[in-house]
Amino acid sequence: MRNYWLSEYQSPDDEEMPEEPEMDDSEYEEEDMDDPKSKLNARQKMMYEQYEATVEMHGMFDQTSLGNGAHYAPASKNPFIKEGLICSNCVFFKGGQGCEIVAGTIQPNAVCKLWIIPNELLKKG
Repeated sequence: MRNYWLSEYQSPDDEEMPEEPEMDDSEYEEEDMDDPKSKLNARQKMMYEQYEATVEMHGMFDQTSLGNGAHYAPASKNPFIKEGLICSNCVFFKGGQGCEIVAGTIQPNAVCKLWIIPNELLKKG
């Protein structure tokens, strides 16, 4: 293994340092500002990716408070509605009554422990 940075001397047998490829702007995806995930901070984006990977590996969370559960609370038991901590504000909410990571019927005003909600949708209660 050659250490190019260790010496300025080059013997005739030394390879030239390979040039880094130029980045093509077309390789970058533009952020969709209508996509709720584009409004997440770095910690939230990492959490989102981790939850998605967990579900891919182990299946969806159930609604219970057990080890595989999301500790889902229906709207009638959600004490955080006024603060905006509701399923319909979460990036995992699919609309209607579905969630990307929690199995079963999901009420828009319910809440679980796995919520990831952009700051702009949270209110001080």
